[in-house]
Amino acid sequence: MRKNSLKRAAAAVAVSALALSASTVSAFAATNLEDKQTAYNATVPAGEATTKPVMTVTKKVFATADEAQGQVVDVTFSISGAEEKYCTTGFHVNWDNRLTVVPQRGGVYGKAGDALEVLSSKQEANGASGVFFTTMGSEDMGFDGVMWTVQLKVPDDAKAGDVFPIDVWYQHDGTKGDLFVDNKKTDAGLLMQAWFFANGINSSSNPSTDPYLVKADATFADGYIAIEGAAATTTSTTPTTTTTTTTTTTTTTTTTTTTTTTTATTSSTTSDTTSATTTAAGTTTATTTAAGTTTTKKGSGTGSDSPKTGVTGVGVAVAGLAVAVGTAFALKKKED
Repeated sequence: MRKNSLKRAAAAVAVSALALSASTVSAFAATNLEDKQTAYNATVPAGEATTKPVMTVTKKVFATADEAQGQVVDVTFSISGAEEKYCTTGFHVNWDNRLTVVPQRGGVYGKAGDALEVLSSKQEANGASGVFFTTMGSEDMGFDGVMWTVQLKVPDDAKAGDVFPIDVWYQHDGTKGDLFVDNKKTDAGLLMQAWFFANGINSSSNPSTDPYLVKADATFADGYIAIEGAAATTTSTTPTTTTTTTTTTTTTTTTTTTTTTTTATTSSTTSDTTSATTTAAGTTTATTTAAGTTTTKKGSGTGSDSPKTGVTGVGVAVAGLAVAVGTAFALKKKED
């Protein structure tokens, strides 16, 4: 019974965790901006555009919700690649309806920038979260730079992970459409216009790869105000490493060997005449008369010196024989 209760509790926790995870993802991805882009519908001359303008919209990221809440952000719409190539323009802008526009003097939404200082400009509000911007002139005196600035306020209840997309889009109502062309609408100007709405702004056919817009499911948009997501809590364990250092002491003993060479001198005394005298008690006394003394040559240290042969050897043999004879004679006498 208890085991079943534990299983049901675990299942409930798992379902709750899954629901919380899903709600977190959807909250981060949610946006109140619709894709209003329509297909470009205008006569395009043959050839390729030589002027390729690109629109850049502010991308502002706050680190925390506290920093973002209630803040007013200057959102700029800048053009590049069309210096003194355009004159008549008209395009639509929309932003996430959680943002609040802060009107300029006269109640208008946007303020013309330096890129339009020579051209005449006009704008028309398109609800609370959109505007239609236009320019006109007698010459192609549109410059690169900031065309328009709109001030947008972040909601007071903004939270970590929120993304508020801002979109520039093309509209065609069946009879007329938005413009980005030169004063005389030349072929070069019309090619420039077609390229701008197809490639110079983001759309469903030219989606953004910006990670904030991808997560917000608004890749058709061009800019945004965003707040970084809550940082994940990471527990880091640092392993403790103990290092044992062993010191080995090696003692070297040097043995000094002293070699002493001793030179031996061997003296041999040889007797040329040996006589034996037998006493009455039977003791034989051998008397050796030295005929000469021979001293061996000092050794060279490499081996023993060999004794000399010749006279000395014969003398030793004779002396031995005399002793033997004397002994035999004494024994003979005693028997008698």
